[in-house]
Order: sequence, then structure tokens, then C-alpha cells
Amino acid sequence: MLKILLDTDLGADCDDAGALALLHRLADEKLCEILAVTHCTSEKSGAVAVKAINDWYNRGDISVGQYDVKAFMEGERYTRYTCEIMDKYLENHSVPKFENAVRVMRKALASNNDVVIVVIGMLNNIAELLKSEADDISPLNGVELVKKSVSSMYVMGGNFEDLSYEEYNIVQDIESAQCVSKNFPVPIVYSGFELGTNVLTGDNLEHQVEENPVRMAYSEWNKVVCGKEAFRRSSWDPITVYCAVIQDTPLFKKSAPKNITFDDEGKTLVTDGGKDCYLIAKKSNEEVQEVLNQLIY
Repeated sequence: MLKILLDTDLGADCDDAGALALLHRLADEKLCEILAVTHCTSEKSGAVAVKAINDWYNRGDISVGQYDVKAFMEGERYTRYTCEIMDKYLENHSVPKFENAVRVMRKALASNNDVVIVVIGMLNNIAELLKSEADDISPLNGVELVKKSVSSMYVMGGNFEDLSYEEYNIVQDIESAQCVSKNFPVPIVYSGFELGTNVLTGDNLEHQVEENPVRMAYSEWNKVVCGKEAFRRSSWDPITVYCAVIQDTPLFKKSAPKNITFDDEGKTLVTDGGKDCYLIAKKSNEEVQEVLNQLIY
């Protein structure tokens, strides 16, 4: 079974929550095993929301890692729904304690092979993983551990239709994006901004019980950002997760091998050759939307 390690910035946008729900539904179908979920901002309510979602889908035993560098993407912009989910969760649970994200990643990789890492946020946790040294978990450093245990990494980042576009996940931590794109030792598959913008998903969440934390995420995000309750959002992160698990999907194809990195402004740089690639849509937005909507509930 495919083994997935998910890294997310869940909090600023609600499609991270949709992507995590989708991952759980694919795990329900025995298409993957979720080894761990790590959170790449230091906003604790985001990590608690991840834990709440895992619990909701009956996988409360999944390890959740927290980025523990203070003041990285904290504050109101990054808690548009996570505080509500956290408050609801803490009504019946004690405050969770989270281990450092890199340690969680190293543990998952040390005890597994052929892992697919999926990144739907900034690349700071992955950069720190690459820089990690041998420790009590593994005698291998980060690069060696990735080379041994990871088959590929899927990253929501960049824009491959408009190379002048400074995509959010890259721009928030350009240094980490450059570090990872240049030093990650196994293939990276990029899911660009252009793929998900006009694929709107989340419709089925409206009909779920109000306690569903993913429903809460979409409802609260739309109230804060759009000024009304709604259950639709662009699908950058759900597409990335879906393609990481369903790698032979008819919805998307991979580009020819490329060298892909980012300039000092966060713009995407692409040249021929190399080990990486990016995803290209093969079907209409409506067809992609229909497939994803069936998995986000």
C-alpha cells in the first residue's frame, strides 16, 4: 500500500482541510496509508485542527508534527478557521502535545521505504529535514534518509503557465523553496497554481453535520474572506494530494523531465532535463471537480 507523509500549512486557506479529508477518504478505500501529518507554521491552532480532523476520520493515532520555530506565519491571517476547530475540539479533549515536525518525519522515514511526501504549504519543514543530522532515530542525515526511504515528493507550488507569477507557497519562504528544489535527492512532482484555481470543490460539506471540522473550515473561511457562509473553494491542495495517491489518474499527466527551481522573487524557473516534472491537466475543470467533490466530505 502507498505510504503518505503529508506536510501542510492548514489555517490560512481551507483547501488544506479539504485535501486532508480527501486523503482520509482515499485511505478508507485502502489506496494509501497515512504515516504522519506535519504542520509547517508555528501557529499551534493549525496543528490542533489537523489532530481534530484526523480524530474525526477515526485516525487519531496518526502522528502530528509541529514546526516549533516561533512566529513563523502566526496570527489572524493564519487562523481563519483553526481557532474555531480547536475550541470545539478542546471541549472534549485535552490540549495535544506535538513533537517537532522534523523528528516526526525522520521517525516515519526511518521505519518505512517507498514513502511519498506530499507538501501543500511552504517548504520549511522539508528544508529542515534535509539539513537534519544523524540522531537517535537514524544514523543517516536528512538527505541520506530521504534517498533511502522516499520514492517521490509532490509539491503544491509554482506556476507553470505563467512563469512570472509569484506563487504563495513559494513566496512565503523562498529560501526554503530554493534549498529543497536544488537539493532534494529524489524526483519532485510539482502541482502548479494554474491547475486548481478554477476547480471549485467542497459542495458536499454543506450537507454534513456542523461538528465536522472540515465543514467548519470551509464555512468559517468563507465567512471571514467572502463575508458569507459557503462551501466551495479552489482546489490546489486536493489536486496535489489526489495525484500523489492516484498516480496513474486520467485527469492529469506529467511533463517531460525538467530542472525546476525558483528565483529570489519566488518566480518559477524551468529548463529541460533533470529529475523533476510538473502536472498538466488532461480533463476539463468540471471533470476534475466532479471526481474531487466525491472525496471531500
